[in-house]
Amino acid sequence: MLHISSQEEFGLRFLLRLAQVFPESLSLTELAELEGVSLAYARKIFNVLRGSDLVKASRGVYGGYMLARDPESIDLAQVFAALATRENSFDCSHFSGKQSVCVNHGNCGVLPVLSLLQSKMNHLMSSINLVSLYPPSALELSPVSASEKTISISQTYEVLKR
Repeated sequence: MLHISSQEEFGLRFLLRLAQVFPESLSLTELAELEGVSLAYARKIFNVLRGSDLVKASRGVYGGYMLARDPESIDLAQVFAALATRENSFDCSHFSGKQSVCVNHGNCGVLPVLSLLQSKMNHLMSSINLVSLYPPSALELSPVSASEKTISISQTYEVLKR
């Protein structure tokens, strides 16, 4: 149901790399090599990220990119909003077929379900921050306190199984 573009996937992976070295920075070349993408593609994604309040750039020999704020305060909803290549919503108003308005308008059994799913997805994505996505080995190396708002990946799977 949810479509995640390669820009969103790699953007999230870049942000996770930056979260793990926060408050330090990494060069664009380092980030591209770490994730196995071209420098041009990494540059394209960081041009998008720079338009958000998620990263900041520094120039010079020791320049690079770093998170604009603590990784605990950056959640998946913010990440995907910044990187979205298209709207990931369940608005079906443009699926009217040959009619000007959907034949089920006002009596639709699908739209309420899709709206509920969208609401649950937004809530879930807002509850997962970058710190909670660290691989377990990274957490052992640099322990970080998790806020009460944050849920772990294993907790996320449990929520999704319900």
